Amino acid sequence: MKRNKGDILEAADRTREAGFHYIIFYDGYTDDEFIAGVLTSTDKYPVNIKMNETHFLDNDENGNDFKVTFKNSKLVPAKLYKPENWGPFNKVGQLTENGIAFVQEYIGHLEAEFWEEYILK
Repeated sequence: MKRNKGDILEAADRTREAGFHYIIFYDGYTDDEFIAGVLTSTDKYPVNIKMNETHFLDNDENGNDFKVTFKNSKLVPAKLYKPENWGPFNKVGQLTENGIAFVQEYIGHLEAEFWEEYILK
């Protein structure tokens, strides 16, 4: 399935060790993994970057409501590898052009890493 930068994805494997959080598709990588950002709504970690309503579309191109829209959303400041075997992935939301620019600004310059590497920092 073709993915586009800013697609918000839900993994089939929603365990904490896998795709628990919603994923923002960032870039293709290989058939086995892709590069993404992560959405969270927790206030527990002050490093997470607050987003706003202008970053999210409410509806798809057919007028159907997206499952994921702005709800106290924050961007985890990391560019992460996401394994395809956590899928299939379903598109459940979409960032606006403003939202894509926001993600680009905060994680575009970062090196991609695995979650296990990120949480050790």
